[in-house]
Amino acid sequence: MTRSFRNPILYFSVALGVFVTCGTALYLYGSQSTFSKNVTIAGWRVGGMSYAAFQSESEQRLKRLAAFPVLLHTSYPEITAKELPLGQLGISYDKGPLTQSLQQLTNGSPFARAKARWTLRNANIPMNVSVDPTQLTTTIKNTWKELYTKQPIAAKRILQSQDQVAYEPEQNVLRIDTVHLQEQLQSIAPSMGTLTHTAPLGLSLPVYELSPSVTMATLKGQGIDGKISEFTTSFPPSGEGRVHNIRATATSIQDYLMAPGDTFDYSKIIAQTEAKFGYKEAPVILNGSLVPGIGGGICQVSTTLYNAVLRSGLEIVERRNHSLPVSYAPLGQDATFASGYINFKFRNNTTSYVWIRTITTDSKVTVKLFGHQTPTVTYDVDSNIVETIQPPIKYVNNPSLRPGLERPISIGKVGYKVETYRTKRENGTIVSRELISKDQYSPVPTVIAANRKDSQTENTTPNKPMVEDGVSTLAVQ
Repeated sequence: MTRSFRNPILYFSVALGVFVTCGTALYLYGSQSTFSKNVTIAGWRVGGMSYAAFQSESEQRLKRLAAFPVLLHTSYPEITAKELPLGQLGISYDKGPLTQSLQQLTNGSPFARAKARWTLRNANIPMNVSVDPTQLTTTIKNTWKELYTKQPIAAKRILQSQDQVAYEPEQNVLRIDTVHLQEQLQSIAPSMGTLTHTAPLGLSLPVYELSPSVTMATLKGQGIDGKISEFTTSFPPSGEGRVHNIRATATSIQDYLMAPGDTFDYSKIIAQTEAKFGYKEAPVILNGSLVPGIGGGICQVSTTLYNAVLRSGLEIVERRNHSLPVSYAPLGQDATFASGYINFKFRNNTTSYVWIRTITTDSKVTVKLFGHQTPTVTYDVDSNIVETIQPPIKYVNNPSLRPGLERPISIGKVGYKVETYRTKRENGTIVSRELISKDQYSPVPTVIAANRKDSQTENTTPNKPMVEDGVSTLAVQ
């Protein structure tokens, strides 16, 4: 009985001794403050190094990495080689995995630290490299300021003698490709274990040419290869206000570019011109009569443009004739404008762009339209008076006259009904003839003063004044 009683105690004692011995060993193993001999961190063999020594040494190495020089160079003479530190180029090292591993080795129970130490006994703990793209771009632009002050110059479409279309090519500028530079820096960035020399790393800068938004290729792709129509109207050289108004409005449509399908809106041109140049005093048409006003002459530009458009085959969207005949265009071939009432619009119904050019002298305004030339196609415009409207007689009361006595005040003018056609020819043969417009020009009544019961007092102030060929009258400003 005694022998069987002592065996369990012996077994327990042995087991307890083994447990205490193992526990003590684990405690001592987990309590060590040095790395296992085969641990590598970012290429740096730190086996046997104390944690405290590693912390101090690693901070020094990271500072040395941030200051590590990189020689950036290219084969372009305008981009001089520069030596810059990694840190200034936006390179940083992610210590997240390392910090997490150190926390496992230094925090928690001795047994948890022992487990972590055993798990990491042969570990190669990385430090990920990243590049801040914003800092990299800022550094590059500040380092090569002269390079970035140069901007690309857009290609230009120009007119040579005899209205030949030519081009000035664009001018590109060099730029450093920071996206690919970022990738290269990440691939060559040294680690903590490779800081064995201080010679700078050499890196060839990736460079590209920056083009302007408008290039010769994009201009040629618009299909403008020649003049498709032209029209000129004349005006008296006197009248400084009218000359200014015509010149300013023509300037506003200079180099106007219409893509296929675009619609030209003359009201927008008038608004732009008034805001940029302002309009001056010149006679306008108010409800069929010439009166002093502001902006007189703007319809000479719209009429000149209208005639060029007619002869180019473009689609007329909106247009109306003046209430009175004008001296600078045939009947049926004028285009008036009245803000809020009458506009002039046309559409580019071709497959190429249309480019508007204007020339204004002291006595003439010319509009030229350029697009895709089709020399075999031409357009003719003709207008025919289909009816002449005799002027009515208007009597105005003059009580000072003897009853039955009449005195003429003004002689009237006849009115007209006009039809305008556009004829299309291919190789000289008529292929179509379209009615463009039916216009009516109101007659101007003959005005006679008389002392008659049926005489009326002339009302020169209409309820809703409509100003043509200008933007306002002096009376309604």
